[in-house]
Amino acid sequence: MSVSVLSISLLTSFAANSAEVATTTNTAAAPAVVAAPAAPAPVLEAAPVVSTVVPQVAPVLTAESRLWRQPNFKDQKNFLGYSEGAFAVPKGMEKQVQFWVDVYSKYSTTQGVIHDMDDVGIVYEVVDLKDFKTDREKQKKIDAVKKEIAAKLKLNKEQEGRLRFQLGQKDRMQAAIFYSGRYIEDMEKIFRDAKVPTELTRLAFVESSFNIMARSKVGASGIWQIMPYTARPYKMISASVDKRNHPLEATKLAAKLLRQNYTMLESWPLAVTGYNHGPTGVKKMSNEYKTKDLAHLIENVDSRKSFGFASRNFYACFLAALEVEKNANVYFGSVVWSKPLEAQDLKLPVSVKYKDLVKWFDGDTDKAQMFNPHLTSLVTRRGYAIPAHTVIAVPKDKYNIALITLAHKDRSIAADDKRTR
Repeated sequence: MSVSVLSISLLTSFAANSAEVATTTNTAAAPAVVAAPAAPAPVLEAAPVVSTVVPQVAPVLTAESRLWRQPNFKDQKNFLGYSEGAFAVPKGMEKQVQFWVDVYSKYSTTQGVIHDMDDVGIVYEVVDLKDFKTDREKQKKIDAVKKEIAAKLKLNKEQEGRLRFQLGQKDRMQAAIFYSGRYIEDMEKIFRDAKVPTELTRLAFVESSFNIMARSKVGASGIWQIMPYTARPYKMISASVDKRNHPLEATKLAAKLLRQNYTMLESWPLAVTGYNHGPTGVKKMSNEYKTKDLAHLIENVDSRKSFGFASRNFYACFLAALEVEKNANVYFGSVVWSKPLEAQDLKLPVSVKYKDLVKWFDGDTDKAQMFNPHLTSLVTRRGYAIPAHTVIAVPKDKYNIALITLAHKDRSIAADDKRTR
């Protein structure tokens, strides 16, 4: 539930990309489809790429990968607000959606486009950034191209102010599809159990590119980019554990939030927009303009401050991500998923230190963090104990060893407690 601040590192966000993840250079061409691209994302911290755990995405099967499966969105007749055309492109949003389809499937992160901020269907120029190494050099090139366009077209100050740069996301989308293989089937089950349309699980492509280490500058966290004030009423955050960063626990909350949004707004385009903009703000606009038509709101809401670029494009981004992922084999050619992590959940009977947990990962701290992204930095870096009753994940082949170690520790604690009485 991020307040998208599109810019240099958001994945499906407009001027930016999303979480930093391993990428691929597959260049299969995408068809010109009026579809649904991914939505805006917040500025995210780069996730560490651990080569021993997270292989580079490749269009071939490896020990860590498996065949991709095209999503099946059938049998949702009784799901909340569902119909066959529930996620069709709304009339009037076709150009917006196609723009984001192109961002996700056509342009890589070494490219970008200069476009009109108010009418994304107007693309002035494709900018090649592959020869520029630093962000400063890239920004200098982008600014120079904007000035050239403004001079050539004799744009006034207002028109020039609408020139916006959007970084391509093709390689990040390919990587995100790979990483989604670890969680997407469990996420679909969570949404099915909640009777919320499973298409909505694809919002995670927009929010974080399935980067479990995604952290935004405004405080949103995890693959669903949930804000602290949203999570606290659900007791998801403590000093040691932040369940916003647990992919499946966060998915359960996202399903609840989307259900609440739909109940309030009675429209999936508005409910999804509310995930980014806040449902109360969307409700206020809907009432003021006497419409539930998102395209009408995008076209007519006067205040660009209260209903900015990210919020106005969020649903189009979601539809684009949905389209591109649903037809990934068409857009990208050969596609693979990561295998699910070979993990076994374990509820701690006693508190343990992170250094002891890492022993069950043969000392691999990166892998331990990959399996347990919900443990906070107070645990992983500052030595706080993981409290008893916390659910952690350990490698399946170390599960019995962990149980035996914890049983010994539990008996030792019980014996010490007995002696002190």
